Amino acid sequence: IVYECNNYFIVNKPYGMFSQPGDMNMWFKHYPERARPPVVLNTLLEEQGTNDITASEWRTVHRLDACVTGGMLIAKNKNAAIQFNKNLRKGGYKGFKIRRRYVAQVEGKVAERYLHDEGIITSCGMISKYRRFDENCLILELVTGGKHQIRRHLSEALNTPIHNDIRYHGPEIHGAHPKQIALHSASINTAIGFQRREHLIPMIYNNDGKLWNSKYVGESGHFIAPIQDILSQEWKNTLFDNYK
Repeated sequence: IVYECNNYFIVNKPYGMFSQPGDMNMWFKHYPERARPPVVLNTLLEEQGTNDITASEWRTVHRLDACVTGGMLIAKNKNAAIQFNKNLRKGGYKGFKIRRRYVAQVEGKVAERYLHDEGIITSCGMISKYRRFDENCLILELVTGGKHQIRRHLSEALNTPIHNDIRYHGPEIHGAHPKQIALHSASINTAIGFQRREHLIPMIYNNDGKLWNSKYVGESGHFIAPIQDILSQEWKNTLFDNYK
């Protein structure tokens, strides 16, 4: 748990943990020798929910792929879950506002259409905003939410797949854990009425310099100050005006 208030938790998900229960028949078909996979909400309930009378109302608001690390928001009551989901569906200031930003470490020659240092990715029926930190590091914000959205956008649209993301043609990183890719949910901002909060989530999993370059992530797991600045900034630009 990174943060807790009346309406939600922010948790820092490790790689290899599922955001929600998957198809258990398929799981045991492929991994018959393994126990059920760990699931974020189940783990949180086991660790924190035993003596909490509201635990039955806790809900997962959004998802991360099992190979992705970082911040997830878990609603603590039914109304918060409804209001956050309303914002994810309708955007703008509907419901409780939630903004999610990610840091990705990538490889490849960028497609000409996306050579700008900032812009909008519109591909595969999904929309993401991006800002480039350097040629191998991008910060992205979800506008829509689709399956493997950032992974597909970076590989199929920008031609810069994520490090260790073999499924989407990313370079295999020697010594890195095969179940972890260099994509981290690094920032979650919320707005509930006049209460606005920013949560920066450190990359603390296998932070040994093999997968994530130390020029982006410090020893504590926090991204370096210039990346944190981009994560925290309001991205006010004409390129973004139609996608607020």
